[in-house]
Amino acid sequence: MGIQLFGNNPKEAAVEMTTNDTENNLTVETLQADIIQARKKLQVSEARMIELQKKLDDYIGKERQIAEVMIAAQISAQKTEAQARARAEILMQETEAELRLKHQELELLQMKAQSFKDEVLDRLDQYKSSLEKIMDTGEETSFTVINTEKRNQKMTG
Repeated sequence: MGIQLFGNNPKEAAVEMTTNDTENNLTVETLQADIIQARKKLQVSEARMIELQKKLDDYIGKERQIAEVMIAAQISAQKTEAQARARAEILMQETEAELRLKHQELELLQMKAQSFKDEVLDRLDQYKSSLEKIMDTGEETSFTVINTEKRNQKMTG
């Protein structure tokens, strides 16, 4: 005789087997439904992950572009600053050279003015000595005094 699986009664055994098969089928179907649902969730998650990866790649690309623009702007600003400094230095040098030239011109004009003043004073001294010689003669004294008086009147009047 064989080994009985579910007790001594074959009908009970058949019912139990059917019940077990039905329960197993329900469990399998439930598990398969769970697997299908899990696969759908996985697909949705993978699609979302792909979408997020694309956004991340876009953001990384934009970040690189911004970094490149910032670097270019910084380089441009440094060049502009260097050019401005160089131009300012040139302007300062030109201004200093022009100032030195104007100072030299001023000194030359002062020397010319002093020379002119000295010449005028020398001429006045010559005229004075000539007048003193003329004044030594008696006739000329009255003429000199009249001219001096007229000149003093013109200056005060």
